[in-house]
Amino acid sequence: MRIGELLIMNGLITDEQLEQALKEQQSTPAKLGEIMISNQFISERQLAEALEFQLGVPVVKMSETTFDPASVHLIPESLARKHRVLSVGRDGGRLRVAMLDPLDHEAIKQIQMVSGLRVLPMIATRSEMDEAIVRYYGTDESAEELNSILKAGMERKASGIDLEASDQGLKVRFRIGNSFEEHGQVAKSIQSLLIERIKRLAGLTVETRSVPQTGRYETDVDHKPLEVRVSTLPTYHGESLYLVLSDPYSPLLKLSELDFGESDLKEVEKALLHPGGLLLVSGPPGAGKTSTAYSLIEHNKQKIRKIISLENPIARVMPSLTQVEINEETGLTMDRALRAALRHKPDLVLVDGIADADTAETALSASRFGLQIVGTMTARHVFDTLGRLMAMVREKDLLASSINCIVAQRLLRRVCKHCAQSVTASDEEIRRFEAADLVSRDDAKNSGKGTIGNFRSFIFTQMSGKPAVIRGAGCRSCGESGYRGNVAIQEVLTIDDSIRERISQGKPIADIQKHALQNGHKDLLHNGLLKAREGLTTVEEALIALK
Repeated sequence: MRIGELLIMNGLITDEQLEQALKEQQSTPAKLGEIMISNQFISERQLAEALEFQLGVPVVKMSETTFDPASVHLIPESLARKHRVLSVGRDGGRLRVAMLDPLDHEAIKQIQMVSGLRVLPMIATRSEMDEAIVRYYGTDESAEELNSILKAGMERKASGIDLEASDQGLKVRFRIGNSFEEHGQVAKSIQSLLIERIKRLAGLTVETRSVPQTGRYETDVDHKPLEVRVSTLPTYHGESLYLVLSDPYSPLLKLSELDFGESDLKEVEKALLHPGGLLLVSGPPGAGKTSTAYSLIEHNKQKIRKIISLENPIARVMPSLTQVEINEETGLTMDRALRAALRHKPDLVLVDGIADADTAETALSASRFGLQIVGTMTARHVFDTLGRLMAMVREKDLLASSINCIVAQRLLRRVCKHCAQSVTASDEEIRRFEAADLVSRDDAKNSGKGTIGNFRSFIFTQMSGKPAVIRGAGCRSCGESGYRGNVAIQEVLTIDDSIRERISQGKPIADIQKHALQNGHKDLLHNGLLKAREGLTTVEEALIALK
């Protein structure tokens, strides 16, 4: 019997409450019981007793249980805090373990590995478990500090958190779009404790401080799952850390949800229909290149039988891909991994990071004969991408015949929806829009239509007779910044016959760029201004991102 039916049968919830909880569960990875507790439909104890009946796993009352200190420490503190588990006692070769989720097979497996004992799970409530962990492992200031930082980062929709070592402690900054936002400082007194905690969680060697390390771990913050990729960097003032944040259970964006304009989307979809060839996604670090590449692959997944991805590091576990993590320290370079992957006869290969001539030429040679390659590359725009490839690849005919399309991308801060308002465009903004041919004759006449914000700004914008733009006034939701979340801007270059001919001839990249612009190509700045004109971001954001 399902947990919801069991709770209804015992008169603890109504049909309407169950329906509401099930609806909420569709938009969150939280378990049904946790949703009902958060809505105060049931108590933690009622859920625990229902699970006991459903699963046949006994409930343990932590506050009334005497714990064996020797058995408690059979489970490392980092494992206990990560999975919220605690050893109750030992019976010969078996370890009785209090757990929030007795079906957490990953936790059970790890406990059995470190203890060498068979796990007998028992059900505990969350509040009692948290109290018991503090009681037996002590109050950990670094754990509270880390949770506070991660929570604030998630609220600001940060893609990364920078913990920069200084003589005062750790400077905390959130990566939002293309910019960093200051978020206070971690005191020097707990700097080393915080770094050690993060390294333990990520499976890194705590004692190693003189060489960079990378790792990852999963946790939950306010009942929301979070994957954290950790990179360390030895500096004069100690180790600096960079944390990449992602929701491991969030649905991958569809190609139609990636902020492409209608014509650009058609060009990308057309490139994906080619039976072979190279489609490249480029941009600076943090531009969302890998996420876009994943979405491109998912768009074609139904037509492809075998997909191999080569990544450094793996950005997200994708069940539909055979994923390989590059490790140059062991000799597994990108080119070597690509050559090995080709022997497995894939239909499509993701090469996440084309950075050298060998990898580029191997990918192009494979794509020339019917294999589809989706690659990513660090570059500023599509012509910078093409110029780098032309400098790398010795055989220009190989490049010309194999490359199909280049997508350059940036992530800009999105105007906060909660405090967005229409205001009159500045003279500089109007000049930019006019230069990009983004101001029509009817804009001034219709500038008041569809405006948002307070009534005063509505009237002022309408009376000005000038085009309107959308800006965030600043509110609690966006931390008074006027921005919340990201929007992508893109530049798409389809490699047609005229461009292929110029590549084969080894023409200067400036000549190819001039030819494309004369034939209607729109660059990244144009797309940024277009998104600003549509109210998704601002002109200022576009100009800063494209400096």
